[in-house]
Amino acid sequence: MKRLKAKGKRLLALTMGVVSAISTAAMLPALPSSAAKLLYADFETTNDSFTGRGGAEVQWTSDQHNTTNCALFVSNRSDTWNGASRDVSTLMNAGQTYTVSAAVYQETGSPVEMKFSMQCSVGGSAKYVDIAVATVESGEWGKLENTSFTVPDGATDMSIYVETTESLCDFYIDSVGVYGSPATVKKGDANGDLSVDVADAVSLAKYLSGEAEEIEEGADMDGNQVINAVDLSLLKNFILFPPAPPPTEISGDWDNYQEKATGNDLKALQGSLLRLGNTARIREKISKAQKGEKVTIGYIGGSITEGGSSSSPDKSFVNISGNYFKNTFGTGNNVSFVNAGLAGTSSVVGNMRVDNDIFSKGCEIIFIEFAVNDQGSERFQKSYEALVKKCLMQENEPAVVLITLCQKGYDTNEDWMAKVGENYDLPVISGRNALRSGSVNWDSQYGSGDNIHPGNGGHQMIADWIGYYYRQALRSENASDEYTIPSKEVYGAEYANNHLVDFNKLQNFNAGSWTRGNDGSYNYSKNGNTPMTFTIEGKGILL
Repeated sequence: MKRLKAKGKRLLALTMGVVSAISTAAMLPALPSSAAKLLYADFETTNDSFTGRGGAEVQWTSDQHNTTNCALFVSNRSDTWNGASRDVSTLMNAGQTYTVSAAVYQETGSPVEMKFSMQCSVGGSAKYVDIAVATVESGEWGKLENTSFTVPDGATDMSIYVETTESLCDFYIDSVGVYGSPATVKKGDANGDLSVDVADAVSLAKYLSGEAEEIEEGADMDGNQVINAVDLSLLKNFILFPPAPPPTEISGDWDNYQEKATGNDLKALQGSLLRLGNTARIREKISKAQKGEKVTIGYIGGSITEGGSSSSPDKSFVNISGNYFKNTFGTGNNVSFVNAGLAGTSSVVGNMRVDNDIFSKGCEIIFIEFAVNDQGSERFQKSYEALVKKCLMQENEPAVVLITLCQKGYDTNEDWMAKVGENYDLPVISGRNALRSGSVNWDSQYGSGDNIHPGNGGHQMIADWIGYYYRQALRSENASDEYTIPSKEVYGAEYANNHLVDFNKLQNFNAGSWTRGNDGSYNYSKNGNTPMTFTIEGKGILL
């Protein structure tokens, strides 16, 4: 990114966070097309989600700094690969190209060769990729940078880290940046965070006044290759009076669609839709499918999602509803679906496996079903909200739908899950509400013989509820112009950085008396006396 210093500017008045006065300013040349800022860590008051790799310790400090006032100090290194690491699985995608950079500093008295690297999983095996290597002089800030780093195809569980090639010295890092494709930059996005809001006006005002030395290409609001007070005025108006997005083109007369169900069946359909939520994303995905573009639907949940107690996979609600979408909105083979149901698992596990099971498949619509397997404690609530928010924040902006099923007797975790749906303005498909509204008999109409799983009839009902949601979302009276992820959280989404770790990626792994089965899991022999041991980095571990 090219840095320009704005000179001779008059300070622009900011009132209540919104630009309220515009002063004249000398024109500056516009920057070349710059990249979207996906990550920028300056360690001013935190470690910015960086952790120690191996036995290394990390701590932000004001002892040294490249820009602003602080940097991250890396110490207690017993091997060259020990360093500072950050998970980037939700920021970077396999096969895509990025600019990656970091400022580095060491004071050993001699030059030290330092390296920026990536660790990822490809095909279930750990892969280590060099990003940049440079010799850093003692007592001087150096730079590790690759302006065209491509993430390996098929990569998941990605983390970037700074290490050395030979020395075990302590060192500092600062100004760590990951920048994406210039094509993702939006007009008005002056600070590179992929959104346009008051923060962009503040960034542009500081640039024009000389307080800041760099600005994103999106600040050029009028496209005349100069950045001046006119752009700030246009940006202010854009924020205060944003243009309405073009309407999503939907085929079919859904306003006059007549439901085929009658009586209690119709009441069950109507009762199933506890919340319709914002419809902008689901309408956009349906429009894509109708145009022949590829759309993949993902379902993540427990045994019911997996198809539990249906007589065959084609009788499960996933297959029935997936084929309904394909046959109703698709144009052939452009629609596919992924069943990521896993028996006996909760959102705690779902939050960790969603990267591999859903995101890696590029799912455009994601159904989340954990209301039967979850519990009401903080661990489950935070994991569930983290899963929901992580899905919403994916680059392809998937439509997220919450399914809250129940056991016989209507036991469910719907009440607290629905609060997450309300906060994020998401649809909630309620099994409890549907069964009650339609006076559905569990044993003869819905259940499979136990108190938890639906039989073939129940799976068909769930698929019907999903179809009803689609049809209601397509009514013009229910159309939403756009969707914005709220910053407010209900229970907390700090578990969004949780990930599954493959045994093959564990450092210093020794199975001890445990034996690995054909399914990859380990079993313990009661006669064994040797523990399983391994080294892992993180704030917590779930076994």
